[in-house]
Amino acid sequence: MADHKLYPQTTPVKKTKPPPYNRRQMSDIATRTDYLTPQNTFRADRLNSPESFSTILNNETLKALVKLFSDTPTTKYDLLVKLLNLASSLIHAEWAQNKDLIVFRDNHSYSPTNHPNDSRAGEPDIVTILDLINKLIEKDKTKRIPWHLVISPVEEKREADSQDGPAQSAAYLAFANQSRPDMVGMYGISISPKGYVIQYSCPAGLETSEEFKWNDITPLLSYIYTLYIPRRDFPSRDLSISLADSADPLGTPTWNIRDGDKVYENCAVKVVGDPWRRMTWVARVGTSPITIKDSYRDAHASFREGELYDILQREGPAPGFLRVKKEYDVLCERGRPITVTVRRTTRIKTRLIMHTWGESLRKCPSLIDFAKCMYDILEAHRWAVLERNILHRDISHGNIFVQAEDFKEEDEKEFAGKELRPIFVNEILENMKDADPMARLGDMDNAAELDRDKAVSPSFVARRNTLRMNDEPLRFRTGTPKFIARSPAVGRLLVTNLAFRRMPQLGGELAEKYRKAYSNDPSGLRKLVDDRSTKHGGVYDADQVEEKYEANPELIATEFEHHPRHDAESVFWCMVVFLLVAVPLGSPDEVIPNDPDDFPLFCAWRHIANHQVGPSQDICDSRAGLLAGGKLWNEWLHPDLAHAGPLLASLASQVSPEWALLDPPPRALHLHEAMQRIILIHIDSWKTGNLDVKFDTGRVRPTHPPDTRTVPQICVTPSIDGQHIAAGALKTKRQSEHLGPNEESQAKRRRMAKQQDPVVPQSLPTTPRLAMGRLELPFDTDTVYDNLTSTPGLASARSLPFDHDSST
Repeated sequence: MADHKLYPQTTPVKKTKPPPYNRRQMSDIATRTDYLTPQNTFRADRLNSPESFSTILNNETLKALVKLFSDTPTTKYDLLVKLLNLASSLIHAEWAQNKDLIVFRDNHSYSPTNHPNDSRAGEPDIVTILDLINKLIEKDKTKRIPWHLVISPVEEKREADSQDGPAQSAAYLAFANQSRPDMVGMYGISISPKGYVIQYSCPAGLETSEEFKWNDITPLLSYIYTLYIPRRDFPSRDLSISLADSADPLGTPTWNIRDGDKVYENCAVKVVGDPWRRMTWVARVGTSPITIKDSYRDAHASFREGELYDILQREGPAPGFLRVKKEYDVLCERGRPITVTVRRTTRIKTRLIMHTWGESLRKCPSLIDFAKCMYDILEAHRWAVLERNILHRDISHGNIFVQAEDFKEEDEKEFAGKELRPIFVNEILENMKDADPMARLGDMDNAAELDRDKAVSPSFVARRNTLRMNDEPLRFRTGTPKFIARSPAVGRLLVTNLAFRRMPQLGGELAEKYRKAYSNDPSGLRKLVDDRSTKHGGVYDADQVEEKYEANPELIATEFEHHPRHDAESVFWCMVVFLLVAVPLGSPDEVIPNDPDDFPLFCAWRHIANHQVGPSQDICDSRAGLLAGGKLWNEWLHPDLAHAGPLLASLASQVSPEWALLDPPPRALHLHEAMQRIILIHIDSWKTGNLDVKFDTGRVRPTHPPDTRTVPQICVTPSIDGQHIAAGALKTKRQSEHLGPNEESQAKRRRMAKQQDPVVPQSLPTTPRLAMGRLELPFDTDTVYDNLTSTPGLASARSLPFDHDSST
């Protein structure tokens, strides 16, 4: 493994932002990108239409409504609803009589319910739903429209602020995308008296049309026509996913997922990743351990998650990892993979069938169990590197699972490579032969084969054989912001971290147990002992290092590569984040002093909360200040966990240095070895001293001063990528003349519109009768955690079997 090089054709990691959990945050993403740049070819590229709309264009009632709306400078929801519903009824009668009628409903005072991430995504002014759903709402006005039944959102703006409409419409489209796994792409529209803008949103991105004026309503009619009859040149729906039958169609949804001839029923969504990216969607099959993970992978990615699991499992289920049954591309009606493209981005929908369900890391019941879990994650990871040539590259709370359950088929075999299996902590400390791991590692979305010459995954081999690969080491930096190692976060060597430590040594009976357990270990690291002059087997020559990098400062960046030790550092940050906010069972709520600076955790947490992955030119890492904490770890932790401070201090001293500066550089798994020895020492000490601590797995310590604002927070679920922030106050919503009572204590913007009620024609077509029955969309088909919250007082998240999209 001395020449572990890889040459992926990917771009460096992009600067990260916290995941969006309210409408304003999502709108900001659309604003920062080119998604809102008008596309003059949008009508031709994205909309469907018949040969002519001449009959509808000549409808006098429709023309009157269009004129009334375009002449009204302020918002008029009821008028716009009548206009859109008339157009929908006319199109339905002409071209879609065999489909369910689509209805536009005023929703400006209400937030749709049942977003899969529990995000309160704001109040779309108008939502598009089936007439069947509209009738249910009409029967019981206390009911609310759920996100999973929204077909298309509509944002209405008055003339003065029409330019803000597309950003808001984009946000609602993004939240709708997350809620509709059965739909591949969705349309939305922003409307004002000046004109209207149509948008198309899918995991590959968002496209925005030019602004169409009201003297041409053909694009508007094409938008509605496309909702009934989608284009056949790109997929609109995933036929393998359908809404499960429910006694309450407006309640929390479950989904039926078809896998060939098998149907997994009542799959409950556990988490959905960010839109306009992989948008990983994870569901658990009933109460079984079977988990289904759908995501939209980059068509040009060097590695596929399923292929890497195949390598891990070549001798049976890989110890220390989630069990994967199979991976495949999800097909559309024409038998081709569901593929979405927006400009230069192309993504393919991929499904992973897992046979493992695990609880989130936050469910670890005690301090010793937690330390054992971290030991076993390091053990599983070093086994994957040493025996399978695989580097994970995204170890985080969201990718570590405890108390795992496996679904085992009758003919399923266990891991066969007994001579190569990892040795987990209970085999050492509890003398349990072939002990199961205390924790499992999952989510190989960002994983890679470490040594290019040994790479066997079909996708990478195909690219290697057909493309000219750069002759450079692994430079594709990836990870979750809170947990990514410092050097990959900035893409360069950390030449200022020079406080090298010797390899820790075990003593007494513990050393004998360790030697016996790893007597056949092929790496040689288990027996490594430094002499007086070496640190992890190498020597630091200060003069040589200074001369080298002063003469060629560019080497700091060009000599960087992602090593296995960087994943070990991610395990360290997982331990830091977990222990800093852990609450001992039965302990009272901590008293927060008037001066937040007098609460030690607030001071420590700032270093973590302020960290973001930046461009390679950014050499700062706010977490670096924690590494020199020493005895401050005792103060930062809960008082009943202060005795865990020395563990973190010892680990920090090993993690801190830039080990690449030693001559010769340490072996690839040296930091794993050092951390595992330190963890064993402390577990043994805690057991001897009866210092185990039970955790309250439903609480975390406050990490920020209490929020005394009266505006409620937008999101009630912790971030799935470890960078959750409390939502700020949103502007209130403008009001139309005819407002219903506001359901939310915090609404969108509100402006009082004062004008005379225009006379609206009442001779609208009657609504066709719709038979009550199973809910189906009126579409032709293509034919398509538990990371920690930084919000005080929030309990840990639900069990999540996967992390979210942590990088593109």
